[in-house]
Amino acid sequence: MSYSAKESTFQIEAATESDWPWIVQGLVEIVWVMLGTERQQEASRRTIEERVTQHIVRLRQDEGFPSQAFVARSDDGALVGFVWVAMDHNDSTGELEATLLNQYVVEGYRGQGLGHRLLETAEEWARQQGLPRISLSVGVSNTLAQRLYQSLGYQVETLRMTKTLGAEESESWLPRD
Repeated sequence: MSYSAKESTFQIEAATESDWPWIVQGLVEIVWVMLGTERQQEASRRTIEERVTQHIVRLRQDEGFPSQAFVARSDDGALVGFVWVAMDHNDSTGELEATLLNQYVVEGYRGQGLGHRLLETAEEWARQQGLPRISLSVGVSNTLAQRLYQSLGYQVETLRMTKTLGAEESESWLPRD
């Protein structure tokens, strides 16, 4: 599929095996930014890359978890974005639905409609699979992505929260001798 954006034209097509090293690097960037500065100090970028690679290999080999990645290329053939969508069971209802695993757009191409087009491509894949819904997770600080998803009709359904536990907290509930 060929799309025009404000300043660029790009092609969106199914990812090939040769696209995956680039997709991995985009996923590493997503995870790194999502961690925030405090957690970035706790983990090395190399560790993040290893974990992301392991996770991708596991998901791509899971035959019960069919998925498809799509990449966007600029006029000169450079990779400028991707979306990765999968068929999965809803955690609450158990019904089959599509899950947007990740989406990434190179910084110079953001704000030009490419993210919108990639999401539409993922949604069309989900329709072709006969899936009635699509869900995704987005970082709380990623307001740009949140606005994009909301503009396309996505609504908040759940909110995931985390807490860093200190050693003194974990011992406070233990019975005293």
